[in-house]
Amino acid sequence: MLALAEVAAIATTDRSTLAAVHRGQLSACTLLLHMGDGSADAGPHEAASTWLEWPEFEQRAQAVDVQALAQVSSTDTATIIFTSGTTGAPKGIAYSHGQVCLAVDAICDAFSFANSQSRLLCWLPLSNLFQRVVNLAAMRQGPCTYLLSDPRRVMDVVAEVAPDIFIGVPRFYEKLYAGLQQNLARQPWWARTLVGWAWQMGRRVCALERTGRRVPPVLAAVENLTDALVLGRVRMLMGRRLVCMVSGSAPMPLHLLTELQALGWPVLESYGMSENILPMATNRLDLYRLGSVGRPVAGNQIRIGADGGIFVKGAGVFKGYLGDAANDRLDAQGWFDTGDLGIFDTDGFLTLTGRSGDIIKTSTGRRVAPAGVEAVLRGVPGIDHAMLVGDSRKCLVAICTCLPSVPVEAASRLLQGRLSVALESLPGHDRPAAIGFLPQAFSVERGELTPNLKLRRDKIAGRHAALIERLYAAAEVGRSPSADILVFA
Repeated sequence: MLALAEVAAIATTDRSTLAAVHRGQLSACTLLLHMGDGSADAGPHEAASTWLEWPEFEQRAQAVDVQALAQVSSTDTATIIFTSGTTGAPKGIAYSHGQVCLAVDAICDAFSFANSQSRLLCWLPLSNLFQRVVNLAAMRQGPCTYLLSDPRRVMDVVAEVAPDIFIGVPRFYEKLYAGLQQNLARQPWWARTLVGWAWQMGRRVCALERTGRRVPPVLAAVENLTDALVLGRVRMLMGRRLVCMVSGSAPMPLHLLTELQALGWPVLESYGMSENILPMATNRLDLYRLGSVGRPVAGNQIRIGADGGIFVKGAGVFKGYLGDAANDRLDAQGWFDTGDLGIFDTDGFLTLTGRSGDIIKTSTGRRVAPAGVEAVLRGVPGIDHAMLVGDSRKCLVAICTCLPSVPVEAASRLLQGRLSVALESLPGHDRPAAIGFLPQAFSVERGELTPNLKLRRDKIAGRHAALIERLYAAAEVGRSPSADILVFA
């Protein structure tokens, strides 16, 4: 990445983090800035004298005539971001100052209710393009942004920060919902009953509102009362100020959207990608449709191809990957092939249906989009991660990880009934013939997930190839050979 982006300056709080960088690359930099204390390790191949310490940097900066510096134009490069590397090595993308400003305009318009009294919690990696643009939009609109260095602590601090808008990914909301269920199960029977009843009132009202039907006055009054006295207390988990949640990077399961909405947490799904700095589409508080990613954001032209592929054109679309002269995903008219699949409804709301590169083609000729099946599996209480497998095979199988409350040695016995019920909602050819359970969750550290928590399918399939072969062997004979495999005849 350093070589591809031709990095000229590096700032770090810990010099030792650059131990893996080639000495020649560091020597080529104009500035190496150390922002930590003076006792930090100088690194294995760099003497401390090659670094500029922060106090000296500040002192030199005071002598610089900023007005005399060269002015930038809207077409000059403002930032270089890298793709998450879901299907391979991360690729570099340069965006201009003009494109960054277009993206900031779009975010400010979508969340126009945010102002100088609002709060945001920045916990997604700053390599995430959407999070970075949201931070810039906050500088324009005035909300106070709290930066969290360790995303694993998000639930420790979110109530104290009390953000007005919370930005996350589907994986976070799945874990949030599972945590709510587990916490509720530990409460006294009367508390479980009260929350369950209040939640059901919310479900009934939301179901009527989604279909445009009138909410009876008595039901509305009861729902308002239970929301204020019961569900309001539950929502304190995310702070007292939350107006809405935002989700991106992948579609959220519909059942999860409806459950959180009934609880009083509207989740606005959005759609974006590294190759377009403008959000592609977004739901808004006053204009959203559950299960969709909203309507296209101004500045984007979006069309659906004959095979269901999504194409986009606009000023925010990138010009090509750094160091890659052949950009075959941009045609002569400037249309970019996103690699995503989707459909527009009659009201112009866009729904994502999968990734063209993820489509599984079985040996029988079936084409299966794994995202929908995996969402059904993740909706089963006790299931943490799920990935469907079956390319060039006669049938599908799935590998899952379980929540800590479900020991892997008993997973097939404990989850059989729940999985059987869940799979009945799927067409027969989309149902996995066997499911295997792994002892630990997929992780970013082992290369199984991207920083945005998307599945790296090739990495997972390679790492767990032995389990996949066991699943197909078990499906062939129609019975499970061990406690960590479940077979559906």
